[in-house]
Amino acid sequence: MTALRCTQKLLTAMKVAPSAPPAPGANRVGDWSLNLLHTRPKLAMAVSEHDRFGLVLEAAPYATLPQRFTDVVLVQLLAIGVSPDAARRERDAMQPLTITATTPYPNRLSLQTNLKDYAWQVEWMMGEGATLAAINARLTNHIVSINGKLEFPRKFVLSRLAA
Repeated sequence: MTALRCTQKLLTAMKVAPSAPPAPGANRVGDWSLNLLHTRPKLAMAVSEHDRFGLVLEAAPYATLPQRFTDVVLVQLLAIGVSPDAARRERDAMQPLTITATTPYPNRLSLQTNLKDYAWQVEWMMGEGATLAAINARLTNHIVSINGKLEFPRKFVLSRLAA
């Protein structure tokens, strides 16, 4: 079970009332924080809790966003070199998804900072005409700080999913 911690902007667009946050699930990259970017087309920006692994996908149609999100996670895990079996296990372990709000929880402020930083990059790359695939590839190579250690999110994810 995985929480999709959505900002109020995204919850409003999805027309969904947030559920209570679930207990930690079996997936290894943790819960995800999502925000709505007012680009053309509108995008959903997501960042994983444990590894700050960022990705974007088209937000609409909002009703299918959670299902499309897990497909994009699988594609991105494969793109960074996670084995197909490990990538599928991670995607499957995320189920069921629980849509909740970005209410106070550990790492909230740090994750919001990452969401803002990634959003700036996405908007800049969209202005340059980059594809979503190119944007997602760039986000995996963005240096982040987790617990005082600077690293690429893809390295954190590869390490976590190889264990």
